[in-house]
Amino acid sequence: MKGDPDAMGLQADLAIFPVSEILYVLSHFKKNGRLTLTTPDGAGEIYFVGGNAVHAVHGEIKGSEAVFNLCLETSEESIKDGADQLIEEGERRRTEVTEILKTLPPMDTVLARTAQAPEESAVTIRRSDWTIMALVNGKRDIRTIIGDSKLGLLEVTKTLSWLMTKNLVVDPLEVERTLRDKIALVNLLLEEFGVKGTGVAPYLETAKAALAAADKDGHVGRAVQFGDAKVAPSPGGATGLSKEELVLVWGQVADAIQKQGAKEFGPMLAKHKYQTVCVRAKA
Repeated sequence: MKGDPDAMGLQADLAIFPVSEILYVLSHFKKNGRLTLTTPDGAGEIYFVGGNAVHAVHGEIKGSEAVFNLCLETSEESIKDGADQLIEEGERRRTEVTEILKTLPPMDTVLARTAQAPEESAVTIRRSDWTIMALVNGKRDIRTIIGDSKLGLLEVTKTLSWLMTKNLVVDPLEVERTLRDKIALVNLLLEEFGVKGTGVAPYLETAKAALAAADKDGHVGRAVQFGDAKVAPSPGGATGLSKEELVLVWGQVADAIQKQGAKEFGPMLAKHKYQTVCVRAKA
């Protein structure tokens, strides 16, 4: 925080100390000055007079929208909202984006348009939707699309999620990524329940049996190969598979491993081990 002669420099990790909380502190103590923030999408600045935000900029976005955009990561009077309104709306949008991001692939995913033409009678396409669709060219990743659109994180992620549900925009590597993620989860389960490799063989056999039982036609089985202690994808093995099929089959494999673990370690410890793996898989 710069500009207030009575203020000390303030540094914070936005992953730990959200912008909305910083806004609350500066408002509560009626600070004057400039708050500078560094985000993956570039630097942002918010100016305060008596604890009220009076101007903000993030890239080419100014005013309240710039504050909301900065809250989501995580002089001129372009802002008329009070601090309480900014904090409340910033938190609401941050919560909304968090839920939307769960429906999207990772930010470095390069999306592509499908050959399917939108039918106006069935799908209403807004001008902003067309703007975002035009940026989806098989070369830009999601983070670049957000930056190039100049529309803000919330608007772009919400639109991309909607376009993907309408199959107008797709992740070309979705099936490969899903297979890789499911194999990684099963390998973590084998490691955790197999006590770091010392007793993995019985769990590996359980995984093989569960896969065979769940994968009646053998499509998913041909996509992987079993080693001495883990599972690995076969070259080109994801061809012809669907995400839904992979989620269903590998979900049953993971359940089988957990059930065997419950017999060996007891339900409570097995549940704890499974939750530990889930946390590790998301890290």
